[in-house]
Amino acid sequence: MNDMRIIPKNTKVKMTFYKSVTIPDIIIGFIGLVLVAIALSSNLAFRALIGGAIFVAFVPLYITINGDRLYLVVAYFFKHLICKKKYSKAKGEIEDVIPYQSVNADGIIELKDLRFAGVVEVSPVDFRMLDDFSQAQMMDTGLARVLNSIAVGQEIDVVKIERPLILDNFMADEMQRVIDVIDSSERRELTKLEYEARVDVIQDRMLTIEAMNNDDKILYSRYYLVFHSGSQKELSSLMYRTVATLQNAGVGARVLNQKELAAFIRYNTDSDFDERVLTKAKNYRPFFMPKELKFGFASTVQDGKVLTHFVINNYPLRVCNGWGEGLFDLPNTKVVMKVNPVEKYKAVRRIDNAILELQTQTLKNRASDEIEKDTHLQSLQDLLVNLQNENDVLFDVTVIVTAYDEKGKNVVKKQVRRRLREMGFGFNEMIGRQKDVYLTSQICTTDKVKLSRGIPTSSLAAVFPFVSNAIVDDKGLLIGENKLPVFVDFNKRDDSHLSSNMIVLGKPGSGKSYACKSIIAHLASCNTRVFVLDPESEYGKLCQNFGGKVLDVSSGKFGKINPFHIIQSEDDENSDGTSNDYFAHLQFLEEFYRVVLPGINSDSLELLNKLTQELYEKKGITAYTKLKGYSAEQYPTFDDLAYLIDERRENETDEYNRGCLKVLTNYISKFRRGGRYSNLWNGATSFNPRENFVVFDFQKLLSNKNNIVANAQMLLIVKWLENEVVKNRDYNQRYRVSRKLVVAVDEAHLFIDEKYPIALDFLASLAKRIRKYEGMLITITQSVKDVAGTPEIARKSQALIDVCQYSLIFSLSPNDMKDLCELYSRAGQINEAEQNYIMHNKRGTAFFISSPQSRTNIDIVTSDFVEKLF
Repeated sequence: MNDMRIIPKNTKVKMTFYKSVTIPDIIIGFIGLVLVAIALSSNLAFRALIGGAIFVAFVPLYITINGDRLYLVVAYFFKHLICKKKYSKAKGEIEDVIPYQSVNADGIIELKDLRFAGVVEVSPVDFRMLDDFSQAQMMDTGLARVLNSIAVGQEIDVVKIERPLILDNFMADEMQRVIDVIDSSERRELTKLEYEARVDVIQDRMLTIEAMNNDDKILYSRYYLVFHSGSQKELSSLMYRTVATLQNAGVGARVLNQKELAAFIRYNTDSDFDERVLTKAKNYRPFFMPKELKFGFASTVQDGKVLTHFVINNYPLRVCNGWGEGLFDLPNTKVVMKVNPVEKYKAVRRIDNAILELQTQTLKNRASDEIEKDTHLQSLQDLLVNLQNENDVLFDVTVIVTAYDEKGKNVVKKQVRRRLREMGFGFNEMIGRQKDVYLTSQICTTDKVKLSRGIPTSSLAAVFPFVSNAIVDDKGLLIGENKLPVFVDFNKRDDSHLSSNMIVLGKPGSGKSYACKSIIAHLASCNTRVFVLDPESEYGKLCQNFGGKVLDVSSGKFGKINPFHIIQSEDDENSDGTSNDYFAHLQFLEEFYRVVLPGINSDSLELLNKLTQELYEKKGITAYTKLKGYSAEQYPTFDDLAYLIDERRENETDEYNRGCLKVLTNYISKFRRGGRYSNLWNGATSFNPRENFVVFDFQKLLSNKNNIVANAQMLLIVKWLENEVVKNRDYNQRYRVSRKLVVAVDEAHLFIDEKYPIALDFLASLAKRIRKYEGMLITITQSVKDVAGTPEIARKSQALIDVCQYSLIFSLSPNDMKDLCELYSRAGQINEAEQNYIMHNKRGTAFFISSPQSRTNIDIVTSDFVEKLF
């Protein structure tokens, strides 16, 4: 469980005389008594009545509203009456309430008070999903160090604004995908049906993106650190040090450039702004200000929207890591946290005075008052100890939450008020002080509200509001949603994205099949070759709608794969001239024999391996043979092997060897002509589908419980697929394109056999090979126990997960969590919070891991058009 942090009670304790009576209270009371005395001593006919009325009028002035005495609210009211309340951009009046002078080419905001501001955007993370160590690293070695680097005279603001999701780049990416499909069609790599199916899916995605980009705009939170300094040089140095500090702590950050600063300033005013208009702008200054501004008594009207300001004046005493998430991520709001460091000696003196004042205060004889006083004293004493003995710095913190409502509505205002109370925050709505709070909420060092709270570094760093579960990869495909639409670029490559491989886990009915079909449909539309190993006949409809081919692997109707056909690779030759592929294929055949010849004794198997090598020699194939250009008919077959065994048996004089050869004759008989497996594997390779979406249907094999043949067919198909991976790379080099290749293995647990875990070996081998050629392996299974059963299978499964960049984990039962955690022990682990999400996720929601730092829940959502394809 996260350690709780303390936000001390107010360090600016007002001087009181008796029962919380302050100096201003005494002054107002004195004025009231003087007025009463004057009335009573006057010659007026109703002097007693007048004196009583004055007394009655003054008593309510001590009522507290939002932390202010009523007499202050009355004073603010009269101040509001005499102040200017309406400002117009057309008349040049708004200049008076806008602090910005310009943004220069160095990425610095020049303010009217001759100071400078620079902005660093912070990339949010799904903080809830991190373990305690990772959270502490981001707070204490990241944000805390940034805060402590702020010198006296400088200031840092933590700002959250809402901006519309701009998807122009995604539209351009989709257009490029259409062009790629057209190019493939022109090279006759796609049939008319294949071409039309892919273009239709891309266009459907474009319609969805277009709607989100223009018609149904999506607002989302973005987070910034704003630095203020009197020196532009110091400011630049501070910003770049901040970026390095945060990145070292695992938090993404970057300094905004000139145009981005102009957009940032405008979005502080208007979330409906379209930043694309800045592209052609030469002068950014006109964008800094709203058109109309009117300060009311309890709210502000800005360009037709009603702004309600909430200034936090009370905090929970104890807060957990990331306590600012709920505060900053309130929808339809802007949040500004202004942070000013206090010199150490001033901070110590302030706290000393506050402690002394509390100790001398006289309270009512109520237990609640005594408890509150003791708590206040204890929090201040703890703060004093930390300031003197730890590396803490005291900061004066002012938090302003601005709620935006449409005219005539106060929905957001009510929601914010309710949520703040639920979270334990007190607030002042600044009645009569709308202009003061509006000016303070701007990106400047102005503070006209004077409602700050002293908070030390350790507690302030724990605010860590940079929280989001959004996944919006550039060039990504739209596969679902969480807080935002989820765009995933499975081909992304950087320090934390090393491959495209993905594993999908989930119990039956959790939604994993729907998710996989949706993702595969989108991948197939992107000029990608797709191959699916399908044990349940689930992908046939999707394949046919993409103009693909479904191959029943229980027969040789659609072509055979000759197990003796040696598949060639590029770096085949060893230094001594021998062939890597030759020796690798001999090893493959030994494993193939182990699968298809269960129960064969070791001596007979070893003799078979020797005969296999002799079989190749009879065909003129040795370790030194150059296989390039060899046709399928030049390789040996099971008939050739059977003839060789018969020949050797007739000539063998050793009784033991004759016995082994007799065993081989019996075993091989089912593969030679007339044998029950001859239709599958006896003959030259004729299996060569040209379609770009191919499904290998294993249903009949598995329904007949013939796991031996199923595993053997899978071995051959995976071996064939490895060759397709290499051929795809050659295709890309020849045409200078980037066509991808995806292999999906559905219900992979059905291919995993404790006696013959060879299929799992080949999956792990394919996963390693395919990532080197920018292909993608998707491994789908419903049973964690089957991939984490025996220690040997668990070890091999671990090797497969280690080369998977992405994990899509749907709901699992509590019994599966232990096995899951063991499987992911070396792959980032699954912490307690993540386990809880996984166990309680609803159908269609998955825990998605795309990198060590990006781990969150997503809802798999697809359009009606794509859903009808499968």
